[in-house]
Amino acid sequence: MTLQAISKGFEHFKKDGLKFSLNIFPAVFLFGFVASMGTSSEISNGLSNFDIVILLINNFLIAPLITIISILNANDLFENRRRDVLVYYAIAWKFIIRILILSLISTFLIGVGLVLFVIPGIIFAGLFLLVNYFAILEEKNINESILLSWNKARENFINYLLMAAFFWFITILSISMVSYISSSFQEAEKIPTIVSIFSSSLAIYIQACLISFPILIFFKNQTSNQIK
Repeated sequence: MTLQAISKGFEHFKKDGLKFSLNIFPAVFLFGFVASMGTSSEISNGLSNFDIVILLINNFLIAPLITIISILNANDLFENRRRDVLVYYAIAWKFIIRILILSLISTFLIGVGLVLFVIPGIIFAGLFLLVNYFAILEEKNINESILLSWNKARENFINYLLMAAFFWFITILSISMVSYISSSFQEAEKIPTIVSIFSSSLAIYIQACLISFPILIFFKNQTSNQIK
C-alpha cells in the first residue's frame, strides 16, 4: 500500500506537477526569500533577534500556509476541479491556526520521542501522519483530526510507519543537501542571496511535493476517496 501510494504519487506529479508547482511558487519563493534574510549573521555570534523573528515567520506562518495551499491545490488537481490560484491563498487563512497548532503538537511529541528513546518518536510520526489532511480536507477540529489520524494509523500501523519514514528520510535528505550547498561557502555572510533563496525554496518545495502527492494519495486510500 505504501509503495503503491508512492508510485501513484510520482505518476500524478508527472501529470500535474507543472501546474502544481506554478500555483505554489509564490509561497515557496516567499519562504526562500524570508529565509535568506536571516542568513547574513555569523553563526558563531549566535542568532540575533532579527534571525529569531525570521525563523518564527517562516515556521509559524509561511510554512503552514504552504502546507495548506499545497494540499488543497493537489486535491483539486486529483479531482479535476479547477479554481483560480488566488482562491487557495485566500482560503488558506481559514486553516492557519488549526494547522499551526497541529504542527506544534506533532513536532513537539515527535521531537521529544526521538531525543529520549527514538522509537516513541517514530511511533508518533506514524500516528500524526494524517492530522493535517483531516483538518484541511474534511475540516475537522484539532481534537478530531488527532483522534481520526490515531485511529486510522492503529488499523494499519506498519504502512503508516513506512510512509512516515519515507517522508522524513526525503525531508532530512533535502535539508542535508541545503546544508551542503551552504557549507561550500567559508562564511555564512558570503553566501549569495540567490543561492540562499534557491536552497531554502528547494527544501520546502520538496516537502510540499511529498505531502501533496504520495502522502495525499495514501490519505485518500485510507478513506473513502480513493484515487484511481
